[in-house]
Amino acid sequence: MMQAATDDPAAAPVRLRLRSVTGIWWRHVLALGRVWKVAVTWFAVEPAFVLLAVALGIGRLVGEVEAYGSYAVFVAPGIVVGTAMFHALFECSWAAFQRIQQSVYETILTAPVTVAEIVLAELSFAVTRAMISTVAVGSFAAAFGWVPWSALPALLLVSVGVGTVFGGIGLLFAALSPTVHALSLVFTLVATPLFFFSGAFFPISVLPDWLEPVAWGAPLTALVHLGRGVALGSLDVGHAWAAAYVMGLSVALFPLAVALLRRRLLV
Repeated sequence: MMQAATDDPAAAPVRLRLRSVTGIWWRHVLALGRVWKVAVTWFAVEPAFVLLAVALGIGRLVGEVEAYGSYAVFVAPGIVVGTAMFHALFECSWAAFQRIQQSVYETILTAPVTVAEIVLAELSFAVTRAMISTVAVGSFAAAFGWVPWSALPALLLVSVGVGTVFGGIGLLFAALSPTVHALSLVFTLVATPLFFFSGAFFPISVLPDWLEPVAWGAPLTALVHLGRGVALGSLDVGHAWAAAYVMGLSVALFPLAVALLRRRLLV
């Protein structure tokens, strides 16, 4: 680990310079571009199979969902949002942990770059991945008529919230995990339960009374609720509260991620 020097930029008051943030972000874009053929399977092929299996397979058994119509129309926005979550979480947990282990961040900090700028760049790239995923999966769903094409711009706005929230959560795990094995818990104990209990596959109202408020308190539930609202064009005051919750959580996670990553790198 690096020793915290008295003139270390990360120890100074937080400053965010666009050039520093975009430089780190562009590094990640180039790295993703080098594996674009494989990335196509991450962003489009695998989620397309999931969407087809759930919408056409389970959808035939379920039939229609009250107040939503066909099960495919109900489930498609949830899968779009959930897939974006996995991309953002992977980038800022697994990929960020590898950069910690390989001293990538320590090398970056030898330049006049702060930890806050690194965190903002990581969150920006998590948002980028979430948006790419949303375009890919959302376009596939729209091609089958499960999501209106006109809803894709609004779904992209939802993906910004997905990227900031789950990018922030991912960075917390990356900064705190002592080993890669411990880091895997973010997917087994966080991402998977959140996905299945987010309302993506069934209405939250069918859960037991004691579990329903717990599910509503989860960040992915709010984002799935927003995604389904914009996809179906049925926004109400509940969606406004969900948006406020997501924005508040995003703001709260940023300084926490900065503090924990700084401690991991500089103490």
